[in-house]
Amino acid sequence: MTTSQVHEHRVESRLELEATIFVELLASDSHSEGTIIMCNSLDLSANGLQVVVDDQIPAGSIFRLCIDLKTAEPIFLVAEVMWLRPDPESDSYRIGFLLFESDDTDIHRWKQLVADMLG
Repeated sequence: MTTSQVHEHRVESRLELEATIFVELLASDSHSEGTIIMCNSLDLSANGLQVVVDDQIPAGSIFRLCIDLKTAEPIFLVAEVMWLRPDPESDSYRIGFLLFESDDTDIHRWKQLVADMLG
């Protein structure tokens, strides 16, 4: 899918905003700890994020995210990797996350925060 095709499927406004995103890669069993990777957002919306990461993460993977916007308390969300492609500007990858409407997350606070920023 080309960049223009990705943009054509978007139905909501996106903010070009850099935030620090912590992605929790869950452990393979309950006796070991998961790994946290840190990445930066390129843009975000009420229902998704585009981030840059160093390593490939398979599409379809579901992760817990912590978003640090520096202007508010950290926001905890759950998201699925919808697509992955090489970043044209570096040796890293761009990933598109779709945010889930999930209990025990900050999804409602996130949506309100994005709406306020689009204001």
